[in-house]
Amino acid sequence: MNTPVLSSPEIRQFRSSALLQQSLKAALGQPEIKAALEAIASTVLPRSIPETIPGNHPDTAIAHQYYRMFGVQQVLSTLEAMTVPSGKHKLDNGGMLPVFEATLPDEYADPLPPSARPKE
Repeated sequence: MNTPVLSSPEIRQFRSSALLQQSLKAALGQPEIKAALEAIASTVLPRSIPETIPGNHPDTAIAHQYYRMFGVQQVLSTLEAMTVPSGKHKLDNGGMLPVFEATLPDEYADPLPPSARPKE
């Protein structure tokens, strides 16, 4: 989910510095910053169906709202991931926890359709 953001050269460079990571972690731990981020995070909780946009299908308004919510959440989770070294955060695995990746049977984990898989 956040892989393109976490794999950007600027983010990788930031995450390669323990000093920058610790500084960001300390800044995000400040009560004022923590309260501000929690307030922002609360704005992206779905609480109602968005207002319709004249001339657009209602699904378009919902899609716009959810993409905005996704973008805000992506920023917040990227900030959190930037406080730890590369490869140590759950988002480094494409946003899935390793437990879910490992529980798929091999036939479902293979992205190739059964007809395209090599014969054993």
